[in-house]
Amino acid sequence: MRFVRPFIPTLVLMSAMAIPLAAQNGTIRGSVTDTTTKQALPGVTVRIDAIQREAQSGPDGAYSLDVPAGTYVVRATRIGYAPVQQSVTVAAGATADASFGLVPQASLLEAVVVTGYGTTRREAVTGAVSTVDAAQANVGVKTNVDQMIQGRAAGVEIIQNNGEPGAGSQILIRGGSSISNTNDPLYVIDGVPVINVPTEPPSYGIGGSPPLPRNPLNLLNPQDIASITVLKDASSTAIYGSRAANGVILIETKKGGRSGGPTVEFDAYLAAASPANHLNVLSGSEYKSFVEGQHATFAADSAVCPQAPVDTLSACLGRAGGLDSKHLSNLGTANTNWEREVSRTAMTQNYDVSFTGGGEDTRYRASVNYMNQPGVAISNGLERLQGALTASHDAFDNKLRLGVNVTASRVKNTYITFENTGGFEGGVFQNVAIFNPTQPVTVTDSTGTHYYEVTGSTSVRNPVALANQITDKGTTTRVIGNTTVDYDVAKGLTAHMTLGGDHSGGGRQLYYPNDNPVGRALGGGLARQYDLDNTTGTIQTTLTYNKPFGENNTLDLLGGYEYSKFNQNLFMAEGIGYVTDAFSFNNLGAAKTRNDSSWSQSWILSSFLSRANLGFKDKYFLTAILRYDGSSKFATGNKWAAFPGLSASWKLSSEDFMSGGPFSDLRLRVGWGRQGNPGIAPYQSLVTYVGGSGANYPWGDVPHTGVIPNSNGNPNLKWEQTDQYNVGVDFGLNGNRLAGSVDYYVKNTSDLLLNIQVPPPAFSSTSLQNVGKLKNTGLEMSLDWLAMSKPGMTWRAGLVFATQKNKIVDLGPYQFLTSGDVSGQGQSGQESQRIMPGQPLGTFFGPVFVGVDAQGHQLFRCAGSTGGCVNGQTTTPQASDYTIIGNANPDFTVGLTNQISRGKWNFSFLIRAAVGLDVFNNTALVYSTKGNALQDKNFLKEALSDPTGLHEPAIFSSRWVENADFVRLQNVTLEYNLDLPMLTRNARSARVYVSADNLVTLTGYSGLDPEVYASAGLASRGVDYLSYPRPRLVTGGIRFVF
Repeated sequence: MRFVRPFIPTLVLMSAMAIPLAAQNGTIRGSVTDTTTKQALPGVTVRIDAIQREAQSGPDGAYSLDVPAGTYVVRATRIGYAPVQQSVTVAAGATADASFGLVPQASLLEAVVVTGYGTTRREAVTGAVSTVDAAQANVGVKTNVDQMIQGRAAGVEIIQNNGEPGAGSQILIRGGSSISNTNDPLYVIDGVPVINVPTEPPSYGIGGSPPLPRNPLNLLNPQDIASITVLKDASSTAIYGSRAANGVILIETKKGGRSGGPTVEFDAYLAAASPANHLNVLSGSEYKSFVEGQHATFAADSAVCPQAPVDTLSACLGRAGGLDSKHLSNLGTANTNWEREVSRTAMTQNYDVSFTGGGEDTRYRASVNYMNQPGVAISNGLERLQGALTASHDAFDNKLRLGVNVTASRVKNTYITFENTGGFEGGVFQNVAIFNPTQPVTVTDSTGTHYYEVTGSTSVRNPVALANQITDKGTTTRVIGNTTVDYDVAKGLTAHMTLGGDHSGGGRQLYYPNDNPVGRALGGGLARQYDLDNTTGTIQTTLTYNKPFGENNTLDLLGGYEYSKFNQNLFMAEGIGYVTDAFSFNNLGAAKTRNDSSWSQSWILSSFLSRANLGFKDKYFLTAILRYDGSSKFATGNKWAAFPGLSASWKLSSEDFMSGGPFSDLRLRVGWGRQGNPGIAPYQSLVTYVGGSGANYPWGDVPHTGVIPNSNGNPNLKWEQTDQYNVGVDFGLNGNRLAGSVDYYVKNTSDLLLNIQVPPPAFSSTSLQNVGKLKNTGLEMSLDWLAMSKPGMTWRAGLVFATQKNKIVDLGPYQFLTSGDVSGQGQSGQESQRIMPGQPLGTFFGPVFVGVDAQGHQLFRCAGSTGGCVNGQTTTPQASDYTIIGNANPDFTVGLTNQISRGKWNFSFLIRAAVGLDVFNNTALVYSTKGNALQDKNFLKEALSDPTGLHEPAIFSSRWVENADFVRLQNVTLEYNLDLPMLTRNARSARVYVSADNLVTLTGYSGLDPEVYASAGLASRGVDYLSYPRPRLVTGGIRFVF
């Protein structure tokens, strides 16, 4: 908030100075309606470009503009309607009427598009840009902006990493541009870039990797979002330079307006969530029957064994099939469905209230949101309290414009223990799959009631106890704000300054109690306290010159400077060994052993930026961009780099030779640009030092602790760079009732950052270096169809389609790299994917499974030259037998939307599909084996019909790589507009709605869900290792506008 305070006195002073100027103004008022339905249109932007003044129509379609006396061209625009303008003359102290009737057209042809550092008319856009209607996307339970974009923008692939409330996502815009670096897009909120790093400290993994972080943008209330724009090609993103290699997502929040009076909106909903799919494991009776049957086999095989000598008997018993008698003694009498015990129907509550209004020169909007979203697993959920405030003030006949935008939130997360990878069952859902179903949840003895646990086990735990006994809580308080000043220096020349601040304070508290076997194994109880502090400060200054010249010719110039500094501090304190669990994580001093650690990092990005837009005869448009970025992360001599962009468009439909043709709109676009990726950690170019073990130095007779180097550094470290080429066509048919765009692109990334093995002597075994190249190509298509528009009924349909291919071109000194850890018995060190030139990231590489022999051994295809290869088959595949067995990348993705309005009813749905992708079902490899029973573990029912032997561990192969094509009914929503006399005379509008999310998924994939993201990074996509299930949600709500 220290960035906002200096401008509060200025805002007050300008408000006072503006009072005597009010008498020189007049007012333009009117209403906006749909020419087909004759209904009022809210959310229409009514703007006067000459004096940069605008207003939004309210729920009743009314708007009001206070302007200096004069004659103006007033323009009304809204997504899904053709823009309309008219000339209006207003006298001082008078009111002029200007009402508009908007004609429906395809939503793809919105009149104004938000671009970097400004807005542009759609016909003047020269790059590849997608817009998402926030009102249409905010249906059902939406926790963050990523969920609003999913399936609605061509070329944008979003995979949520699990089904937890507020879970993070992997977002790829036109494929990934890096192997080891971040592939996240740049988010820009109200003009200020946001550093999208975790705002909460990490968890603690028991058996493998802890859960992936939740989405840092959970602080934003979807109800506050006015528009979402995705910049995809380099010519449109180059204005953001080094941070734009993965695309840019521009988020504009709702602002105040002059709609003829204050407006109050209230929205509330309740949602019921339950797991969308279930594990098909053996029931207690089925497991008991299997064990008893296997013991009968063992008894028959061992009956022929001699009684002596002991070594002969032992060898004979070892050859016997089935399960020996000790497994019978481990059977209980219960019939426990462990998945049902840890799952629930979770009820989400969400409440929104907002206040919008304004006077002659001042506009405001304030909102408050409360959301409580329990997870479908017990002891798990998200709670959010969020508020937002925007205010703006115009002074000196609108020459000076001041604005403040602030969003603050407090998010409380409650976690359960689950792992994404691991060699043994570390989390709740892994133990659901294998915990003995013949045992009860709790047992009662002379000391009381306790959770049942397997005696002496270090890898199998009661999943209900894991969920209820282990404490893992996170809390984040985050404030994002900016204050803006615009001043018209001269006609067409505007100076702009933004001061932005982003601060988050995140805490994490964990306690593994002595009363749980995990806590005992960790040293008799373990407690941890984390504190993570992130702060970003941003300064933007720009100068814009906008000058029309001649007939339908325009020149728009932008120049500016931007400075950002990011600081991060982490502190951790740990206590191990407690005599009581009563303290939980609140008394680290009571522990027998205490540890602490801390670290801090910071970096600076300094930039000069420029852009020129030229329009000629309103048919030919040219955009040139140059940004010069300097980052403290890179080595001296490589800190600065230039990122240019050049694009052009031709409005063919305005040419005489196109008159009378089928196209009501036709534009050709071409573009090229260069982007960077600075997403590495700071200090990679430097030699860094640590203390501790190995840092003792003799000084006289007494050793002294010092520091030693722990990284090599790289004095030649520089940016990853991506050159992108784009060609596109935008078109409209039948009076723009059918509109679409088609884009083809090529992305070439060079100087990939990889950790390369370095020979001794060196401080560490690897060094981050610029090697390797990656190529992405793709085709995108968006269609929007106004299928019907008549009084009483409107039907809109939209389609997005994308196909994308990536290929490793070069890996420097490496022939290949591996990724995608495999979990399972005997699979330590096994990797499921290989990164190699000529193949895409996400290539599965391993032996080809051909069947099971009569002895129950798995058989794999082999070359005749390898040992153990008989007739092209082997039970022990060698590295030379490995080949490509799958590809995690889809051939194409599709999103289909429909919105139908009839009378007081509105109906919409979203369908998403992906075709041609493969998934490594690590869940099946681990849990689809009867051999689990050898350790008294349960397994999936499909293993009962599997001829693989009981003593044969599953081996990673093509057997576990499945086709994962899917069609998902993502959302269905039905709304009804209520008759106001039934409710209140004070309400302008009221509606009730019901919605369902993740309703149906059609797929041949045998796992819980075909969209998987088991670990961070692009290099390990398509790996499914049992984690938090995705829910199916049904929502009911009501919305009032007063």
